Formats: sequence, C-alpha cells, structure tokens
Amino acid sequence: MKYVALLVLGLFIGALGAVAGLSALRQGTPYDDAVMTVMSQQMGALRGMREKNQCDVAEISRRFGLLSAIAGETEHAFLPIGDDAKFTELAGNLRDAVMSARSRQPENCDELGQAMAGIAGACKACHDVFR
Repeated sequence: MKYVALLVLGLFIGALGAVAGLSALRQGTPYDDAVMTVMSQQMGALRGMREKNQCDVAEISRRFGLLSAIAGETEHAFLPIGDDAKFTELAGNLRDAVMSARSRQPENCDELGQAMAGIAGACKACHDVFR
C-alpha cells in the first residue's frame, strides 16, 4: 500500500512538473516581446511627429536606423514558429520596406507618411498571418 501511495504521489508531482514546463515553453521569450515593443515604439514616435507636423529630418533618420536594426532581428526573435519559410519571407518584406523608406530619406511629413505606409503594410501582412 505504501508503494502504491508513493507511486501515485510521484505521478502527480511529475504531471505538475510537465504542465509547468509546457506552460513555460509556450510563453515564448522576453526577446520577441522586446523586438515588437521597440518596433512599436519607433513607429509610434514617427506617427507622433507626423501628427504634430514636426518632422525633423535628423530624428526621422535616427528612428529609421533603429527600425532597420530591429527589423533585422525578427527572425532571431521568433523562429522557429511552424511556418518558418512564410515568416522569413514576411520578415524580408519588412526589412525591404524599412530600407526603402530609409533610402528615400523623407524630408517632410508627407514624405514620412508615404514611407511609413510601406512599413505599416509589411507589419500588417505579418500580423495577419501570425498573430
């Protein structure tokens, strides 16, 4: 009887450990949250500049530089996720959109809006599939 009680107790503790381990694995990493947070913060800052009609060329360039750096980290932060090929394609589209916006070097709020539209479209395309 003592052995049966210990066996049941051991199975119960093992099941609790397995549930806790699987829950931890499903939560992802803090890095993926950080990548999305930084990207969102930069886009929000650019949007704020546009809304206030205070589009400083140096600040736009700095923000696009940060976006470019963080867009290069999306695959490292999220893969593997299942459909890695599709995610890699969409991450490449995001990098291309940021590089395109950066190369145009927006000098006023209208140009900034056009540049941001391409980046926002790349973000939305990925979020439509993976969110």
